Amino acid sequence: MTKCDKTLFQSLKILLKVTKMPDQKTTSEKKLVKKPNYADILCGMGESRVMFRWRSSLWKLLWQELLAYTATFILISMVYRYTLTMEQQVQLEKLIRWCRHQSTGLPITFLLGFYVSLVVKRWWEQYCKLPWPDTIAIFLKGLVVGEPGEKRVVARMIRRTVIRYCLLAYILCIRRISSRLKKRFPSMQDLAKTGIVRPDESSRIGDEESQEVHGSNWWMPLKWSVEILNKAKQEGLVTSAPGYSHMLGRLSEFRARLSEVATYVYLPVPLVYTQVVHLAVYVYFAVSLIGEQWIIWRKPGDEE
Repeated sequence: MTKCDKTLFQSLKILLKVTKMPDQKTTSEKKLVKKPNYADILCGMGESRVMFRWRSSLWKLLWQELLAYTATFILISMVYRYTLTMEQQVQLEKLIRWCRHQSTGLPITFLLGFYVSLVVKRWWEQYCKLPWPDTIAIFLKGLVVGEPGEKRVVARMIRRTVIRYCLLAYILCIRRISSRLKKRFPSMQDLAKTGIVRPDESSRIGDEESQEVHGSNWWMPLKWSVEILNKAKQEGLVTSAPGYSHMLGRLSEFRARLSEVATYVYLPVPLVYTQVVHLAVYVYFAVSLIGEQWIIWRKPGDEE
């Protein structure tokens, strides 16, 4: 029996097992069972369900401030209606009208619109600058090609090593700014367990626990990639000089784009502008606590 016949026979056995047990779900099918989403059940399958999301939502971020504002607003309204005398209510109504008039002059819409557009622009640019190793893999496949035999095996190992170093540099750089990637690879030992870095390479890179701008050696695997390509060129595995130069340019571009992504974290929005926006928002809502109160209608004209 040939190797092809053995593979076909094993495939037929698997098909027969599946057809014999149509009512039982396999382990992979059980994993694919989607859990019920209560937001979809309550709100349907339209875009309105987005408003009822909790994870990474506006409600999760601001529910404490919203609750404090609502409670303070109701407390001021109760004091105004049930505890103050007539003269005190009249004085408070003058303050309410003055706050209502002054709140219209705050450029809160302009400040928030400009600030939100700046934050979203930075977020989108940061995503667009993330490099992809696919292009490097394609160029390596066409550039590092050995003759049939042992050299072809060596060429394949060189391609795999260069891509492994690119992924290692990517992880070491992005884990400093991504909490999810930091949770996935909290230390160099966890990276070594996955096989993406060897223990000797890990000792040369270091612990990578520093949070300073220049405290990381994430660029070191890219340096090793250049050295490997240089050695492959000397051994005759890279025969195209323009292709070799272009490959080095791709690696340099990969490093430059990682540096740009990391720079967004170390150079955030200026603190002064952030403070101005926060101060304007807090002042606006503090004035609104008084200015948005409902005035008691005692005679015609009070409703204005």
